[in-house]
Amino acid sequence: MPAKKGNKYAVGNLGGRPPKYSKKILIKTREYIDSCVDEEKQIVRQANSEKGYEMYDYKLKVNLPTIEGLALYLGIVKSTVFDWEKKYEEFSNLVEELRAKQAKVLLENGLSGEYNSTITKLILSKHGYREQLEQEVNVNVSLSHVLTQLDERKRLNGQIREIPTESNQVHNGYLESGSTASQEGI
Repeated sequence: MPAKKGNKYAVGNLGGRPPKYSKKILIKTREYIDSCVDEEKQIVRQANSEKGYEMYDYKLKVNLPTIEGLALYLGIVKSTVFDWEKKYEEFSNLVEELRAKQAKVLLENGLSGEYNSTITKLILSKHGYREQLEQEVNVNVSLSHVLTQLDERKRLNGQIREIPTESNQVHNGYLESGSTASQEGI
């Protein structure tokens, strides 16, 4: 359904089939990419007419190139952009340029702190960037130590019976296995 007459916010196609692909689409795509430049706006934060001063804040109006923005500018739906990207090499090159500009602007302004870091990280993930935690683990354990620990756990669980050795025959001050020793001697 077309937008109502006089709607100043209506953009692009008035309804029906999307426009046919033509050189005009390439020109408008180039216009869109070139027009995507951030603007710094001056906003009055505080004013006092009695004392005659005004305090200003500067706010960045982000105008990042996006596939959605391009679709609105051309008056088509996003899926048509993707279809044309697959079908027409010149258009595909322009869409790749749009993505490259988007990534460059995000990186530069994300690193400088101009853009919100969370949003920047989210959008850059669509460009293949990932947050990674690299850890180096050094393991230096001898095999005999691991086997000893394993045997100890099994013994505690009752899976292995202890084999009496000379070192484990002493119990409560007495030698076991028929040996005779006095309490004071041990």
